[in-house]
Amino acid sequence: MNLRTAVMIGVLAVAVVATGEQLYQLHDDTSLLRPIDYMEYWSAGRATLTGQNPYDGDVLYSLQRQMGNDSGSALMMWNPPWTLPLTMTIGTVPWRIGQLLWFALNLVAVLASVAVLWRLYFNDWRLAGVAIAVACVFAPTAFLLLLGQISGLMLLGLAGFLWFTNTSRFALAGLLAALTAIKPHLLVPFAVVLILQSVRGHAVWKSVLAGGGLLVVCGLLPLAWNPDVWSQYREATGAGHAPSHTTLHDWEHPTLGYEIRRAMPNKPFAAMFIPLVVVVPLVVVYWWRRRVKWDWLIELPRLVLVSLLAAPYGAWVFDLVLLLVPVIQATAWLVADGRRGLWLVAAALFVALNALALASVSQPHSTANLWIVPLTIGGYLLAGWLTRATPAITHAVRP
Repeated sequence: MNLRTAVMIGVLAVAVVATGEQLYQLHDDTSLLRPIDYMEYWSAGRATLTGQNPYDGDVLYSLQRQMGNDSGSALMMWNPPWTLPLTMTIGTVPWRIGQLLWFALNLVAVLASVAVLWRLYFNDWRLAGVAIAVACVFAPTAFLLLLGQISGLMLLGLAGFLWFTNTSRFALAGLLAALTAIKPHLLVPFAVVLILQSVRGHAVWKSVLAGGGLLVVCGLLPLAWNPDVWSQYREATGAGHAPSHTTLHDWEHPTLGYEIRRAMPNKPFAAMFIPLVVVVPLVVVYWWRRRVKWDWLIELPRLVLVSLLAAPYGAWVFDLVLLLVPVIQATAWLVADGRRGLWLVAAALFVALNALALASVSQPHSTANLWIVPLTIGGYLLAGWLTRATPAITHAVRP
């Protein structure tokens, strides 16, 4: 062993020890990365593993008290049972270790997703750091990571679907797309078009078959521990009120549907689905007119924008990390455009608006920023209009 090798091994050993020490301190200091929404995922996974009902507020609260939840009510996991294999995996380890792994998983998912999206929309790995910087500044990313949410995996599902569809590996695309079903209410128009494309005879049927098969398997796995989990899920999501937790009917959702519900007599829960009922037929007509030359690279960002605008419930700020699909596409347009002043102004506005969203982090309704989706749609359309006629754009995918 020469001196250079010995020095490198020594430096690596010191780095490993130092990193291990920092991780040990982070593990013990639960005031950092407090387990807020992460509680619901770990407790639901642990409850399932012990044969209990993961959609019972009393069961979850008994587990969440050890994590610091002394509010008197449980944080509920409303994701369908096919999400449970994910939460059961994290539920096999002590909650604090699982929380750090969960944080790392979502961080890697977001960064990998935006890097892939940049490669697809800029047609080059160069300047991928721009996409990573955009993701780090984007307020929904911060909310996602700090609250311990799960939507980063949905973003990975969209980016992976695009990547493998673009390379004609449709089965792999479907397996990644299955991650978007973690919160199926957020991306209904995407799912509708995916099915329509498969029925039309396009090779995307392989995606539907692979993704649907994966969801079936993941939906059946928890039955080995709790045979009644699907009926328990239906009962919990259908409940109007519950003494142990806040239900879907009780939440004030940052959606257009909820605003319609509030304006109606007796505030019926079904009213929140009105935007979706209106949008889905329009999306079907839109797909029909473009079906022959349908291009997922062009159309997916639009579907994401429409889906989140019409989402019946949820669509909290941490879920809006999915907006990184159209945001990265628009960023690629601006960078490829080459007009320095244009993208500098866009960058300044982007930073300012996300700083405004982050400033609400300590407020009671910090996750209910109703303005983010409409403003993103406006910015997306404006970026497309400003760069459309610029001949310098040769890399970024254009409509």
